[in-house]
Amino acid sequence: MNPRSPKNTKSSKKSPSKTKPKAKEDPLLPIRTLPILLPLPPLSNRKRISFFLFLNILFFLQCSSVQEKPKEVYHNNPVVTEKVVLSKIEELQNSGIHSLSYMYLLGDGVIHSGVLGGEKKEKIQRFKIGSITKLFTGIALLQLQEKGKLKLDDKLSRFLPEIKTIQSREKNFREITLRDILTHQSGLPSDLASGFFLSPDANDTEILESFRSLPSHLIHMERNEPGKVHSYSNFGFGLLGVVIERVSGLGIEDYFQKEIFARAGMKHSTLLEVYENSELVPGYHGFFWKTKTARPKIRDLTAGSLSSTGEDMGLFMKALFQSKKGKGLLSKQSFAEFHRIQKGPSSNFQMKLGLPVLLQKNISGGKTVWTAGHAGSLPPYFADLVYDPETETASFLAGNTTGFATASIQPTNKAVMDTIFEYKTGGSLESPPIGERKEQNQLDGYYGLYASPFGIHELKPGKTPKLDIMGIDFDLVERENRFGTDLRLFFGLIPVKDKTIESFRLEFEPWEGEKIFTLYSADMTKGSIGFAHRFQPNQKLPDATYLTSYQTKDPHSIIPRVELNKDKRGFLLATIGYSLGGLGYSIASPCLLESPTTLRILGYGRNLGEKIELKTVEGKPRLVYSGIEFLAD
Repeated sequence: MNPRSPKNTKSSKKSPSKTKPKAKEDPLLPIRTLPILLPLPPLSNRKRISFFLFLNILFFLQCSSVQEKPKEVYHNNPVVTEKVVLSKIEELQNSGIHSLSYMYLLGDGVIHSGVLGGEKKEKIQRFKIGSITKLFTGIALLQLQEKGKLKLDDKLSRFLPEIKTIQSREKNFREITLRDILTHQSGLPSDLASGFFLSPDANDTEILESFRSLPSHLIHMERNEPGKVHSYSNFGFGLLGVVIERVSGLGIEDYFQKEIFARAGMKHSTLLEVYENSELVPGYHGFFWKTKTARPKIRDLTAGSLSSTGEDMGLFMKALFQSKKGKGLLSKQSFAEFHRIQKGPSSNFQMKLGLPVLLQKNISGGKTVWTAGHAGSLPPYFADLVYDPETETASFLAGNTTGFATASIQPTNKAVMDTIFEYKTGGSLESPPIGERKEQNQLDGYYGLYASPFGIHELKPGKTPKLDIMGIDFDLVERENRFGTDLRLFFGLIPVKDKTIESFRLEFEPWEGEKIFTLYSADMTKGSIGFAHRFQPNQKLPDATYLTSYQTKDPHSIIPRVELNKDKRGFLLATIGYSLGGLGYSIASPCLLESPTTLRILGYGRNLGEKIELKTVEGKPRLVYSGIEFLAD
């Protein structure tokens, strides 16, 4: 590991640590991305109740009269800017997050970083950053391309011949490329749930052995068509880590330490668990009372295992920005390619992907500004990074608690970035207006049931059509030749006036011969959360003995339970339960019976279109999903 001693980093909210600024660097074309990460499963019934309570509180708060504060002036005013930024971060930490790490860059080369909350310890504490790890994986592949050891458009089979053993859902699918995986359109399964979480007692050697075993699982898996839809894949990014090892000749931790961390000056970052002179901050969960959770250890290292500090993330961003001059982590050409909008499937709609950053379009002073970044979710740890490569401004937040405040990390980080951008440029970052649509959406032929990564939705006819979103009926009203959403509480008598709900737009449209709808808003790009696909209920059911609940013997499984039953509308339903960061979630998806012992989850996108197998052992039903064998209760 790295024996170097740590820097004397100040980590108080009053005295954030600072690194001396370097000479001002040449700006690049404006480029940006919206942070997005490991998507969590949708809300359980218990969380739906919390959602209702939240809406009630929201409604009553909006009935009170609140005097609007005068607008602060941030441009070229570091005192006001830093005060406001720290107040936003402190407010987030005080809302229920046990410990919070932060970093921001004002575009002058100075790193502002620190830790709020938690327990004072001698060692510097790292925070898991989840899928922000994927940015480092993309950088590693671009570095290897610079050295001529691979090309992003190479077929995966060149480096992982094991991919030839994977089953193909249909014949004549083209081969998968490295770029397909980097842009989440490979057709590989979203996850291999079997073995994703390892024992909290697993050591680094055992973690690496599990990571390197990923290609051996391909023979038992099935792929969909590459380039057809965007489907977020942690499994794919785990395979990319194995490619990095095989091509570079270095172990994955050694590669990251030598080619990324050391070059950036990062002294407290690691993919693995044990690292000298620093330790992982404990994680907690709970909405009202906080309970310490077991440390999550995962097999898919290069998908989401990296832990770091605020200062190290600042050093990483500075080294990435130095690439614009060919002196950082990448060449000028690779830096541009990292942020270039990649060609995506038609179902991406307006979502723009880099390698693998998500790019978010903004308007400032009548000009387009693209911000870049990624979010990370490895409960109980959550993190978010957003930056502007042109102004070299950035903001990073990481927390260690699953609870109500978790949902505020990303919006708070965006608010901090907006403030920093205004300080640097004098302009504000505004969401672009929703594009014009010539004709109003028509719902004829679109009523019925839909499957999306968030479960089942039903479009219901009536004088005011309604759409079921996560178990809640929203009224559909015509807005801007689309549909907007309205919500009423207290037996439908009192309307909820919420800017987020009122900003939602829905479009019902054909896509490759299918009928779909998308949900988006000015702050949520069309296609960024997938789409809902209309399906016709199939009344075919497996043998009644299979309609039961199943559980796995693995105490660390990300999916402890699966339930098969008949939906009230007559079709087959699979309810998949998740265990993340001490809390439980579930998602219900419609299934098609392909054979007496084979089911297909309907829909397109994350964890959809995948297979469930049924079998009987010693007269008792069993179920196999995502590599896990489940036993009937």
